[in-house]
Amino acid sequence: MRLIIFLIAFVPGFAGASSGAFSISWGNDLLTGSDKGYTNGGRLSYLSASAENNNCEVCLARSARNAMDWLPVIGRTGNAHALTFSLSQLMVTPENIQASGPIYEDLPYVGYLSSSMTLWSWSSESLTGYGIGLGVVGPNSGAEATQKWVHKLTGSTNPNGWDNQLSTDVIGEVHAFHARRLFRENIGSGMHQEMAWVTGGRLSNFVTSGELGMSWRIGTNLPANIIPDYAGASSTIALPDSLNAPGSGWSVFIGLGMEFIPYSYLEEQSGRYDYDQRSVVGLGGVGVGWHSPGIQIAITLRATTSQDERNKDTLSFGTVSAAYRF
Repeated sequence: MRLIIFLIAFVPGFAGASSGAFSISWGNDLLTGSDKGYTNGGRLSYLSASAENNNCEVCLARSARNAMDWLPVIGRTGNAHALTFSLSQLMVTPENIQASGPIYEDLPYVGYLSSSMTLWSWSSESLTGYGIGLGVVGPNSGAEATQKWVHKLTGSTNPNGWDNQLSTDVIGEVHAFHARRLFRENIGSGMHQEMAWVTGGRLSNFVTSGELGMSWRIGTNLPANIIPDYAGASSTIALPDSLNAPGSGWSVFIGLGMEFIPYSYLEEQSGRYDYDQRSVVGLGGVGVGWHSPGIQIAITLRATTSQDERNKDTLSFGTVSAAYRF
């Protein structure tokens, strides 16, 4: 709760009072008709004013850009730079959430709460980000209370197995992303289409992974952000230029990719639970969005191939996200 107050009240004053943006996203597998594996998650984020904005009074983004200009792309002439501050929570549960005891042939209950900071550098054709994160797994994540509240609100089955969740552990992370637009073209009647590729990786004692993907979108008055909302990097924040649409419009987007996972906390720390992380996972997403200068709303349906070597079931969930510039 203290971090939420920090994001809402403290960060805007230091990052630039007139051009920041807040975004919120909520993901739940109930949106795709299932209730297993990754079951619920949310993120609240603040995107700072650009470091190149002269109205920035005490600009953390400018300080971060100057301190990190030894990294590739950071500080490049002609690029803009901004920071995001995020608070996220996610939870994993077994398929049978009515049982009060552990179900060792399925997943354990896992709750994860984390905060992160990412410095973005972008131009009209590419986007690069570097960040760090710190979090906690276990009862202090607040996942039990959140899931019970969401299930009460939605009229879903009350989860009864949180007494068996994995114990407390501290999580650290460093991450990096890079995306590049392949093409953007006018196809008539005020519509454009574009395609981009994205790659990224994270080193963490929760999940260490690398990703490679492609995205395509079509719509009217498309904003200038390179990655549409399907991608994991962008559904969690208001990506730079995502709120700079030339006018109101809509978009449809599709993404496909692969994720390589050499380390999973769930596999290493689950003890007697029968979980064997698959090292290569396919990713897919399709979504629709509405945007206007300063605001964006999107609904995305996502799916991955089986995460578990012993289970062939796909994992699917939906995400609702919104971003607003003030």
